[in-house]
Amino acid sequence: MPEHSASSERLLLTGPAASALLSMSLRRLTQLTTMGAVPSVKIGRSRRYCPQQLAEWVRVGCPTEPGAAERITGGQS
Repeated sequence: MPEHSASSERLLLTGPAASALLSMSLRRLTQLTTMGAVPSVKIGRSRRYCPQQLAEWVRVGCPTEPGAAERITGGQS
């Protein structure tokens, strides 16, 4: 397995990259993000996803109720 340096791993993902990582449609990811179920960060007018937070979201069972992302981010977004 090749070694990855910190600079080769993406710290934040775009919506299409995050939806591919989660194996879900971009439309569904957008719906869940708007509800506050999936953790994300807003940068200007863009929305990005942290791979570690997405992995934690999956680990806790992919909750889809509104506001579920707060359990992962500690209320920070």
